[in-house]
Parts: sequence; structure tokens; C-alpha cells
Amino acid sequence: MYKSVDATVMRQFNKRTVLHILYQRQETSRVSISSETGLNRATVSSLVDELIAEQFVQEIGLGTSHGGRKPILLRFNANAGYAIGIDLQITHIDTVLTNTRREVVYQNRRQIGTADQPLTPQTLRDVLAEEVHAAEAVCPQSPRGILGVGVALPGLVNYETGRVTYLPNLGITDWSIAPELSEMLQVPVAIDNDANCGAWEAFLSTGISNLLFINAGIGVGAGIILNGKLHRGRDGIAGEAGHTTISTMGVVCSCGNYGCWEQYSSEQALARYLQEQGAGPVDAFAPRFVDRCIEAAQAGNHAYIQSWRTLAEALGVGISNLLQILNPDYVYLGGTIAEAATIILPEIQRVIRHRAMSANKTVPVAVLPPQTVARGAAGLAIARAIDMLPTHAG
Repeated sequence: MYKSVDATVMRQFNKRTVLHILYQRQETSRVSISSETGLNRATVSSLVDELIAEQFVQEIGLGTSHGGRKPILLRFNANAGYAIGIDLQITHIDTVLTNTRREVVYQNRRQIGTADQPLTPQTLRDVLAEEVHAAEAVCPQSPRGILGVGVALPGLVNYETGRVTYLPNLGITDWSIAPELSEMLQVPVAIDNDANCGAWEAFLSTGISNLLFINAGIGVGAGIILNGKLHRGRDGIAGEAGHTTISTMGVVCSCGNYGCWEQYSSEQALARYLQEQGAGPVDAFAPRFVDRCIEAAQAGNHAYIQSWRTLAEALGVGISNLLQILNPDYVYLGGTIAEAATIILPEIQRVIRHRAMSANKTVPVAVLPPQTVARGAAGLAIARAIDMLPTHAG
């Protein structure tokens, strides 16, 4: 049976389409939008005028004429509002303030204690609030102000409900973090797994619709983009690749399993390899641990070179397994371990060529900048606030 579409719903759909086009282009015109969407010029003009009144769009001058009147050029107002993105890790927190195009205008890395300051929900809530307030204090004036806060977390979280199921390396379970923070801060708060946030940023930055983002630090996780959508799975916990088994009789993991991939390809693994190489007691939770390990390897220290090589081999094994399952167009690596790109990438690529099948051997692997996860978290907050980017899971 045929049902008519409500005119208001259709107008909102068309408005979202127009806004999405403006967001994706550096500049365009009403005529170009009409041609691209098939909407008549009067409808496009009405929608654009509405977006200008809402200060999401600006007129920036006249374009080139191809016969007839010169078109008025339009630009999405990147500074219509701002978002705060936070990447919470075991040893540190990365915070960024971005405009609506996710261009960073403020960033901060804060070390967090593990001995004198146990990381409980209460202490983390207080630290997160402090980071938000610090970013708010330097936020430029804008029509929309702070659109929201996105928090990336290392573990099992539910994006839809804003609840933590389990953060293995923190020992935190069943935490209603997003509603608590939102009430405390009086701004909308979105949460997601850290690797999901990294994958989201990789997708928004590159437009590649099938990719993997591997976030490697104290733990390891995978964010998955399939057909241009972030794949979270039934319960929102897809991508926990760090807790897949690569050694059936292996090292015990914080999740309770044995031989998990992250126990062989994380900062914790690097510390263990160094001890096995005779480098003495090594603390993966110490400040600048990865930086010091990179410096030592670059200085020619054999124990550090060999430890990085062993870690890279394990990363390559896990990535090869994921390639066989998903066959993505691209693999991106992020997290603190990725800062050793010049040391580990050749070994990762060697392992993939050896272990992956067929065309998977040639899937490119690249490293993304340190703020990728935090920017992705800000991007989630922006998408929720103004509904112009794809946000739902596949």
C-alpha cells in the first residue's frame, strides 16, 4: 500500500543532504547543489537560506560564470561550533578541541597516575571533567558553542546507551559514564571504544569505505569500517581483536584468557621482551616508556631493536589474521606503538607478505598521527549534534 512521505520529514532529509554536501566541499553554489541532488533551485535556495540563518553556512563571494549570472559561492562554517574529544588510556589522556571540521585548535596530553592515584570511576570522572573545563576555557566564541564531548575508552562500551561494560586493563565494569558526565558537565557526552574512534577519524579523513584501524598501546583493539559504516556489532563490542588468541598456552591476559594478541603486541609485551633480552626491570606504565624505547633502538641498543622486532612480528601475525577475515582496502595503525613506525612497519609488512593470502599480501599499512583517536571522538560528538555525518553501525 502506498504511503505519502510527510513534507516536514522530507524537508529535514533534504536539508541534511544539502548540509552534508556543503560539509564535504571547500566551496560550492546553490546551482551546483541543485544539479548534484536533483532538487529544484527554489528548494535548494530555501534550505540554504535556512542554514545561513542558523550560521552553519556562509556566502563568500561570486564564482565564475559559465554563461549568465555569476553564482554566489557558499562555504560550510567550520567555526559554527566546537567539540571536545578525549582519548582515555591507562597511562595518559589526550584531549583535543576541534571545530566542526575536526580541525584541532587546542590539544593536551596529561599523564595519569597508577600508584598514588588509583584509576577508579570517581577519579577518572574528575580528571575527565578537568580536561573538559580546560578545553572550554580556551574555546573561541562561536554561534553554537560546545556542541558536545566525545570520550574514547579502551574496552567494551555501548555507544547507544553510554555505558561501560568492561575496561579490562582498568578493572572497571558496568559504569554509566556518559549520563554521569553529561549531567556533571551540562553538555552532551558520547562514548565509544578507542579503536572505533580511530577508525571513524580514518574514514572521515580518507573517505576509504572499507578499512581497519589498529590501536596499539597498553592494550590492542581494532576499529572496523565496512561499506562506509562503523561496525560495532550486536552489543557494540565488535573489534576486540586484542583478546583473540594467538597462543593457546600463552601469557595470561587481564581479561582472564591466555595467549591474547595484545599480550604479544602492546606496551606490556614490549616490557616483557626487554626483560627477556636482559634489559633489566622495565615498567610499561612509566612516563615516556615508548619514547625511551624508541630512542634506545635508534641509538643501536640490540636488546631494544630485537624487542621491537618481536613485537612487530606479533602485530603482523594479528593483522594478517584480520586481513584474511575482512579483506579491507587499507589498514591504519595508531596508538603509542605506532610512534615507532620507522622501526616496526618494515617487519609488519614482511610478516603480512609471508602469512596473508593472495591480494591480502598487498593491502597497504600506514600510520596515523597521535591525535587520531581523540579527533575521532570529537567527530562522534559533532555527528550526534548536527546529524550530517553517517553515525549508525552497520
